[in-house]
Amino acid sequence: MSNNSTQSFEDMMKELETIVQKLDNESVSLEESLNLYQRGMKLSATCDETLKDAEKKVNELMSDDQNDTNDNLEKVDSDDE
Repeated sequence: MSNNSTQSFEDMMKELETIVQKLDNESVSLEESLNLYQRGMKLSATCDETLKDAEKKVNELMSDDQNDTNDNLEKVDSDDE
C-alpha cells in the first residue's frame, strides 16, 4: 500500500475498489478486515479532499472566466460610445 501523497487519484480509487472486494470476501481475518477498513477510510478521506480541491479550482476558473468575459463586454460597450 502506497503513501497517499505519491498516489494519483485514480490509483487511490483502484486501491479502494480492491479493498472493498477483499472486505466482501468472507475469508479475510478480523485483523486484516480492520486494517483494510482503516486504510480504506484514509483513502476515502484523501479522495474526498482531492475532489473538493478540484471543484474549488474549477469554480475559481469559471469565476475568472466570467469576470474576463464581463470585462471584455464592458470594454466593447465603452468603445461603442
